[in-house]
Amino acid sequence: MRFKSSLVASAAALAAVVTPLLASPAAAASGTEQTVSTNWYYGRMVIGWRINPYRLDPIQITAEDRATDGYVIGIRLITNGEAGHKVWKMRTVPTGQTSASWSTYLEAGWIDNAYFEVCKIGASSGAIASCEASGVMNNPFDDSSM
Repeated sequence: MRFKSSLVASAAALAAVVTPLLASPAAAASGTEQTVSTNWYYGRMVIGWRINPYRLDPIQITAEDRATDGYVIGIRLITNGEAGHKVWKMRTVPTGQTSASWSTYLEAGWIDNAYFEVCKIGASSGAIASCEASGVMNNPFDDSSM
């Protein structure tokens, strides 16, 4: 009887250790963050990197228009990875606001690195007048073991 209760206790202890490992969510790395700041605009992105499936989640985006100069401020993500060099959709601070924030995610296969651009856009023409790039945020996971 003593052997049976030891066996049951050992099995329960093993299940307590193995079950969370099998049921754990996808691997995630804490967010990488970059900012771009000038007298005219400010931009910030914080990216959470995930694997299984590969995705950037969450992506926290902030853009701020610091000048009343007739330009709209936009911000866009740029990634490099197995899908190649991708320039994603420009998000703009809405007319009448000085700042805007977005929360999103991205599934695009393995991504080696990401950065963003903050751009001044002509309010009437919609043409990009200038952009400034952030520093590069590298994927914190080592893909050699994937």
